[in-house]
Amino acid sequence: MKTKRTYILEAALSLFSTLGYSGISTRMIESKAAVSEGLIFRHFTNKKGLLNALLEIAKGDIAELYGTALKLEHPKVFLKQLLSVPFQIKENNSALWRFVYSHQWFEPKLMKLISTPIQERVVESFKNIGVSDPQTEADSFLIFLEGLTTQMLLKKTSNSFSIAEHIARKFNL
Repeated sequence: MKTKRTYILEAALSLFSTLGYSGISTRMIESKAAVSEGLIFRHFTNKKGLLNALLEIAKGDIAELYGTALKLEHPKVFLKQLLSVPFQIKENNSALWRFVYSHQWFEPKLMKLISTPIQERVVESFKNIGVSDPQTEADSFLIFLEGLTTQMLLKKTSNSFSIAEHIARKFNL
């Protein structure tokens, strides 16, 4: 059985991922979650506290999705595994990922959650592969990966596998 806290989190995530954090009030969350606004404040203090609770959930999902790749030692295997991450986002978590991706530019914590764990490792991987400019190669790879992930979250592409394969070929993986 779901707790009222869970209903509040689900309602907030649904609203944040479609209308944006700044476009949502706690009264809107109250209405969607079918709870009192006071209960929202009791559990999360304020809207920012609710955002922080969602960020904690996102941290766990990010660690789970990227954790497997980060354990891989061979640079090309690691990079190929990163390309598989967007395909591992479960449909029931897509709202969380849409929220994270759409708000990462406005909330520095979100950007750090996604980029920090992998960025250095991607640069290191391209160094180990022997490319002449590993930083630029890593930045380019991550831009392609972010674009693929965004398109998949928005359901704007029907040929995601072909695109991922093309990216892998482009970077000689």
